[in-house]
Amino acid sequence: MHIALFYIDAGKGHLTPAKALSDAFERLGHTTVVENLFFALDAPLVNWLSKNNWRLLLHFPKIEAKVNPKGDSEFNARLIRYLATHSHALKDFSTWYAQNKPDCIVVTHFLAATLIKPMASYLQLPLPVFEYAADVVYTPILGINPELDRLYICTELGKELAIKAGQPEETISICPFPLKSEMMLSQPLSKQAARAKLKLDDRFTILLNLGGEGIGTTDFLEEVVKRKLPWQVITVGKLSSSTRLQYKRFMEKHPQFLLHTPGFVTNIQDYICACDVQAGKAGANALMESLSLRRPFLVSNLLYAAWPTTIFFERRKVGWVEDSIPKQVDILQSFSNDREQQMTMQKAFEDLPLVFDSDALARMILFDAQQLLAANYRR
Repeated sequence: MHIALFYIDAGKGHLTPAKALSDAFERLGHTTVVENLFFALDAPLVNWLSKNNWRLLLHFPKIEAKVNPKGDSEFNARLIRYLATHSHALKDFSTWYAQNKPDCIVVTHFLAATLIKPMASYLQLPLPVFEYAADVVYTPILGINPELDRLYICTELGKELAIKAGQPEETISICPFPLKSEMMLSQPLSKQAARAKLKLDDRFTILLNLGGEGIGTTDFLEEVVKRKLPWQVITVGKLSSSTRLQYKRFMEKHPQFLLHTPGFVTNIQDYICACDVQAGKAGANALMESLSLRRPFLVSNLLYAAWPTTIFFERRKVGWVEDSIPKQVDILQSFSNDREQQMTMQKAFEDLPLVFDSDALARMILFDAQQLLAANYRR
């Protein structure tokens, strides 16, 4: 089969699963095309606005958590569906389809429901349209559409919330999380082996993940220094210009503090294995990669689409959500000193009902596509 994977250029949260699935499909002997959705629709201005608006809001997570919910509404869903079939996007999508001729489309963004499915239906194209819920615990209202051929989401909680929002249960599949190839094909290291490989001290270690945009502050580091905690901290991600300046000042002020800043890394699995806890904003890829390697995650900035992470952690006990810097350090200080708490959390990982396997998700999609093509989309 030939599978098209659409992503949105707003952080790495949608591109990463698209690439992971593309690699998986190709390992299974199929062909793929990975495409920026707004480029396919010849909408460079919308792409620019989407990308830069996201980067701006990441600097102000508390504002993001208030702004984005206002745009995630039934009214806007209807508006986008109308524009999908009453704008130049329809012609551009038809042209793109004629050039690429995929057998099915997978969109790693909620616009599968509000843009792609309405256009495919209007044009009577013989292909299933699938949505992968990249936020893993939540599908925005804009991503709900009973006409979708399938909504894939990694968590039972995500399924519950999608049904509550109006997505028919029979269109939802709980799916494996699509690990990127570097993690899928690597053998996890022990904590001590990972630290030795990365030339790190063997002490309590925090991995600060600043995400694909590299946006953050040094407030957490200042609190750790203030309490004179004997930890080491690793910060991964290509730092934005403002964040890089803050880190430069921090290292000049505290040259003895064990801070490692490798920047963007391709072996993130080694750094996760080396840490005791990973922390950062609730980016789904960072969160799920951490859980796949049985490392708890402390969510420091709860963005809108990740709000159910609080419920997920309350149920599964594999992490925390806290936006207060002093309370974050309180949590980790308690965890670092409490062997029983650490053992309890490792037991919670053993009971975690999640599967991490991009090949398994690719097989699920292929099976569903073949079934739908045979039953509903005869050419």
